[in-house]
Formats: sequence, structure tokens, C-alpha cells
Amino acid sequence: MTASGNADQTNVGATADPGVLAARAEDATRTLQQWAARRGSHPRADHEAELHEVLGSLRQLAENLARFLPEAGTWLEQQLWSGNVGEDAAYGELAQSTFEAAAALARAQRMAAQLGRELHTAELASRSLITQ
Repeated sequence: MTASGNADQTNVGATADPGVLAARAEDATRTLQQWAARRGSHPRADHEAELHEVLGSLRQLAENLARFLPEAGTWLEQQLWSGNVGEDAAYGELAQSTFEAAAALARAQRMAAQLGRELHTAELASRSLITQ
């Protein structure tokens, strides 16, 4: 993503690296904050187009996150079954913690999917600002 809020459109359907997703989310958030600060102090016509781009980038990030989280939960469970988690802890405690984490990831996936839908609605609504 660039400073203007443009998301990298390559491999849109591909699973993104979690670090890349986090960096893109941070950049999108920073860009949105900068946009809001500029919008309040120096209104310009192109701010609406920039908002539209940032909303699109945030939507894409939310959708990518929603695709990644189930994979993270599956990977965590596989690590438990493979014996790669917590060598010093009792298996029952590890299993409970792993399944609680997987449940939290599933809840986060549902929230990210909902956020993606809401951001899509906001992105569509922001188009009308550009044409005014």
C-alpha cells in the first residue's frame, strides 16, 4: 500500500503473509488519520477521492484478514497435534489454550468479514462524494 492508501492489487485472492497484512493495515490507518487531519484543516476536492482509496484499501485488508484467520487457527491446532506447542505444559492445558485461541480466531474472522462488508458499504458511499 502506498502513502495515498492504494492497496497492492497483486495476488488479491492469495493468502498474504501476516506481517505484510499488519504493515499494510498500519499504513492504511496512518493514511486515514493523515487524511482526517488534512481534511479538517485544509479542505481540498481531492480528499474525497483519497478517502475512497483508503476505504478500498482497508476493505481489502479486512477481507484478507478474514481469509487468513481460519488458516492461523488450523495451523495452531496442527502444531498442537504434532507436539510442537508447549513442551513444559500439561497436554490438557495446552489443548484447552489451543482450542480457546482457535475459537478466538474464529470470532475474529467473523468480525473481520463483517468489517469488510461495512467498509465496502462506506467505500460505495464515498463514491458519491467524488462526483459532487
